[in-house]
Amino acid sequence: MTAADPRSGEPLVYGRIDESFHQVAAAVVEEVLVRLGHRVAVVEGPHPQMYPQLAAGDMDLFADAWLPGGHEVYWEQVEDTCVEAAVLYEGCMFYWAVPAYVPEELVSSLEDLAKPEVAERMTTLTVQGTTPGAGLTMRSEKLIEAYGLAALGWRQEIGDLRAIIDTVDRRMADEDWFVTPLWQPQYLNDVYDLRPLRDPLGAFPDPDRASLLARTASWERLPEESRRVVSRVNYPIEAVNEMDRAVNLEGRSPLQAAREWMQRNPDTVDGWFA
Repeated sequence: MTAADPRSGEPLVYGRIDESFHQVAAAVVEEVLVRLGHRVAVVEGPHPQMYPQLAAGDMDLFADAWLPGGHEVYWEQVEDTCVEAAVLYEGCMFYWAVPAYVPEELVSSLEDLAKPEVAERMTTLTVQGTTPGAGLTMRSEKLIEAYGLAALGWRQEIGDLRAIIDTVDRRMADEDWFVTPLWQPQYLNDVYDLRPLRDPLGAFPDPDRASLLARTASWERLPEESRRVVSRVNYPIEAVNEMDRAVNLEGRSPLQAAREWMQRNPDTVDGWFA
């Protein structure tokens, strides 16, 4: 694998996770690389597929890794051969949430879900999860045991991003009492009034940074100007929600959403190239 000089015509192989909020975060860097004159070949897939490919040297760049906690188990696979090339945004986190119409005095913490009177009031005790290899999924399985929820019938159903979106859309429309695994950034946080539940046992990690990773050898072969500009790419977490919403509700491709956000925020983008 070689990270090509723009003049060579060889593409940079750029990996990303196949979920829309990851796709738009990665697409911002893709557009920056294109503006720098690079050809970019994007490959994508689920977490358990992409990190081993990065470790094997099948890609030059990858976005985005949630560090130090969210993707800790995956970072261990690549830390000896990769560098954090840029911190794209900060404040990303996992949590479980309930609709705001569920009274906060009754349900404000994950501990409250273990109360029989709360479980009886819920429309469902099934939480719709995402893919089996996602950090949220793995930690949700552990919290069900840590908080003693399984004994009351709470369970997580493995699915994907679309299953979570469809579940939240449907259950909010019906004003169901339910719990959803969720994360930030995610456009559902902007569309619905969902209240994260406190996590006194620390089942979920502290807020992470979302980083662009690069194979060390590939990064070192990039032109100095490319490294300088790419390492400065940083944007607020709210921008990811904005772009994610454009993909899911307005039919934009990740690259279209990224380009439109960049056009609306020229001062931020110009600062990366300055």
